[in-house]
Amino acid sequence: MTRRFKPYTIEEFESLIDKLSIKRKINHIQIHHTWKPRKSDYKGESTILGMWRYHTETKKWQDIAQHFSPAPDGLLWDGRSLELDPAGITNHNKGGIMFEMIGDFDIGQEQLEGKQLYAITRAVAVLLKKFNLGYDAIVFHREYAPKTCPGTGINKEWFIETVKRSGVKMSNERDINGVPDWAAKDWEEAVANGYFDGTRPGDNVTRAELACVVNKIRRNFKPLIEQNKKNIDELATKIK
Repeated sequence: MTRRFKPYTIEEFESLIDKLSIKRKINHIQIHHTWKPRKSDYKGESTILGMWRYHTETKKWQDIAQHFSPAPDGLLWDGRSLELDPAGITNHNKGGIMFEMIGDFDIGQEQLEGKQLYAITRAVAVLLKKFNLGYDAIVFHREYAPKTCPGTGINKEWFIETVKRSGVKMSNERDINGVPDWAAKDWEEAVANGYFDGTRPGDNVTRAELACVVNKIRRNFKPLIEQNKKNIDELATKIK
């Protein structure tokens, strides 16, 4: 019987992962590119079937190596069971979920962009949130093997930043634009008095921002201190 594969839109993928329950402990997300087939070779499910045949018939693996194959059209094709470790990185598959992006992303070849870029980066973010993993759980194949995979044209720092900007709010990530109820009155008063500009109430305060606040407080208190000193001096004079 011919193996069948199912494509998911990113919205369908998110729904799938949201309902997902697996026994295997997940500790990292593997990022690969196919190299061959290229983006220009992509023909839907037949491309995924071609990889499955190579992996099972030539490589003698039990199933296709990857869990998901992000395609140029933005679809995410399913693969081996998520209860199974991938066959992606020798001696580094335990606990992994593997993405095999269709394309050759070495410099001068094809580019990771558009719908495919959005699908892979948002899908990775969804999985990081699902399994409560940090961005350091993103693993490129070339970090553990003498390969260029997932392509010399993909910078890891850029990839992680794109994952961060995918719009998925991490479970341990606070909302920098929200004001908790217990601080609302104080925040409103601090903004009205010019200590803050009214933006990013939930964000960290930099030393530069703190210096501005401290100096505003100092400038506001200095006239009060001077006035109080004058009042004390006048009172002392009357007492004498």
